[in-house]
Amino acid sequence: MTHRLIAAALLVTGCVALYFLQRAKSQAPISPAPVLYLVADTEREAERIPLALTRVSDAQENQIGAEIAKEYGLTNPHRFDNDKTGDTQTIERYLNTVGYFLIPQVQRSAIHYHFYLDDSPYLVNAFALPGGNIVVGRGLLNLLESEDELAAVLGHEITHVDNRHAIERLQYELAAKKYGLGAFYQLGTPALYIFRAGYTKEQELEADRVGLNIAVSGGYSPQGGIALMKRLEKLEAEESDPHRAGSSIEEIAQVSVDSLDQYFKSHPPASERLAAMQSEISSQGWPDSNQRPLAIRHIFLTDQAEALDASGDFAKSITRYKEALNLTANYLRTWHGLAEVEWRAGDAAETSTAANEAARRGKAFRDWQLLGRALVVSSPQKSTDVFTEAMNEAYRYSKETDSYLAATVELAGMQISKGNQSDATRLLRTSLAYASTFSTAFRTQMQRELAWWMYRAGKLEDAAKVLEGAHQSLPRESETMNQLAWVYSDMGRQADASQSPSAGSSPAMQAEDNAILAVIAARTNEHESANVQFKVACMYDPVWMVPRWVQNNFSNSTAAIFKQLQTEELARRKKVADELARQKKEAESRQHPNE
Repeated sequence: MTHRLIAAALLVTGCVALYFLQRAKSQAPISPAPVLYLVADTEREAERIPLALTRVSDAQENQIGAEIAKEYGLTNPHRFDNDKTGDTQTIERYLNTVGYFLIPQVQRSAIHYHFYLDDSPYLVNAFALPGGNIVVGRGLLNLLESEDELAAVLGHEITHVDNRHAIERLQYELAAKKYGLGAFYQLGTPALYIFRAGYTKEQELEADRVGLNIAVSGGYSPQGGIALMKRLEKLEAEESDPHRAGSSIEEIAQVSVDSLDQYFKSHPPASERLAAMQSEISSQGWPDSNQRPLAIRHIFLTDQAEALDASGDFAKSITRYKEALNLTANYLRTWHGLAEVEWRAGDAAETSTAANEAARRGKAFRDWQLLGRALVVSSPQKSTDVFTEAMNEAYRYSKETDSYLAATVELAGMQISKGNQSDATRLLRTSLAYASTFSTAFRTQMQRELAWWMYRAGKLEDAAKVLEGAHQSLPRESETMNQLAWVYSDMGRQADASQSPSAGSSPAMQAEDNAILAVIAARTNEHESANVQFKVACMYDPVWMVPRWVQNNFSNSTAAIFKQLQTEELARRKKVADELARQKKEAESRQHPNE
């Protein structure tokens, strides 16, 4: 009852203040909004009295935080087991390294701090749980450019814990539902999501100010917070129109607009936060200092490059990959991705350079495959010599059976393309002696690769026999079925080809399915259907609009069909663009008839 009386008194006081402000003809706009904010704030302040009387101890908070973290799998040691790159563990270790530089600056030293990665690229946020459990979304890390910016983020979240914002947020939620403190798991909304919603404006600004102090005391530049806030300010201004040309959201690549919207809704305007930070720096007299590189930035640049590749922006994707390599030349995923996008962009020479690095470092079949195919296109005379040199260097100390066999099969395929049948046979005889020791899936993959080289060399009957054998071994293998369809179509067996495309699940496979059907339709004079199927293929994967990629992967007769389909698709797109421009011009004329 007491806190309700206090709330009523404060509300009356606020209304009186508004009255006198109006009498004084203040320039501030008077509306119901300030009264509503006042009601909310006074209720919150009134609640602080019982919260203070039932204050949670640090030990209790640690226990509650540990239970929440466990409940939502944050402490599960196997939560990143599906990540074959090891990136997630690298990122989380880095978060804890930076976080531990900041922990000595806290007031409540009994709180046990831990820093966790939420691996979702759509979580453009960070949040603090009671007991010092700090969670940072991969989407937010994607925006950062320095370790000092990360320190500002972590300092902000640490403040939410250190100044009791997090535990009080939980107490408010429990009190509102009349649950006891030990029953936090009974909340209608999962406890984890309570802390994603943000805090009061005052608490958020306090976390910015105090968090920046924590970062600076930990040895970081105050300019980290300023740089991040300026970037957020720019994104916030563009968030309402994310598709406009030159948008920073587009430049960052695959930052979810909806996720940014949620971040901006749960925090005060970035311009206000920036001004408050600048004021704090001025009042503290902190000098400018250089920012430290973000040691994991190459991971996020590679993420961005992969997203740009998938969207068809190959030039920007290549730029991102090279930015990542400038930071570290030892990151295998970047070399592999660069080789892939250079091949998709149709540049065989650049593909061979990147694939050579990737194959020597990682010895993966796909990298040997890209290297072989690219060398035959870009350096046909020297291709087998360069490939053999790369193999000898990669397997100098040991011939890893499956990997070495895959590279040997690729070399044999290159010999087939050059007409060196005797060399190819010799290599295959050596390789196939070991093939029976490997899985059916691996042997099928090697058969497909040999069949591809036969297809490119015009040996369609041989390619079909090899693929039919592979199909018998693994009848549901999508890649084998699609490869058979290309061969059958070139052989004039359109009925057989139309039965072969798989129902691919990935965008790339769905694109290939439609591309196959487009070629079959073109060869059976169903031109309208061919154009529709080709349009769908390009929607799933823009690479089908790249002439050099098509020429490097398919027979001359199939490439000629794609050239015609690409020409007609470009004409269709121009027609659509012209019509949209006309409609826009008419709409603008109606809005401004006198101009």
